[in-house]
Amino acid sequence: MFEIPTKIVSEVFRSVDPPPKHLAYIEWFTPIPATPDPKHGMYRVSRKIENGKRSASVIQVESIIRSIHLILHFGPVKPREWHSFTVLELCNTFYINPFSDVQNYLEFA
Repeated sequence: MFEIPTKIVSEVFRSVDPPPKHLAYIEWFTPIPATPDPKHGMYRVSRKIENGKRSASVIQVESIIRSIHLILHFGPVKPREWHSFTVLELCNTFYINPFSDVQNYLEFA
């Protein structure tokens, strides 16, 4: 989350009155599937890629409905290059935490 410095707000938001105060950078994921994976009951999502790049937006914080907790998806062994500083950049597929309120997420899918 961030805000645009006051001295340049008019340059960034020329036609918006009043300009948004607090903004958030978000990366988009694929829609939540209608049914969970039959093996473990978790919903699988992946980063949304457009033209070979991650789909992302800057939105007003007030537009955020909720957050979700994602669990990394990987095979039987975690890749060696994944550690606390790189894993969010290197992992592209996740499961939605099964202990969260998944039914409410599906209402917004």
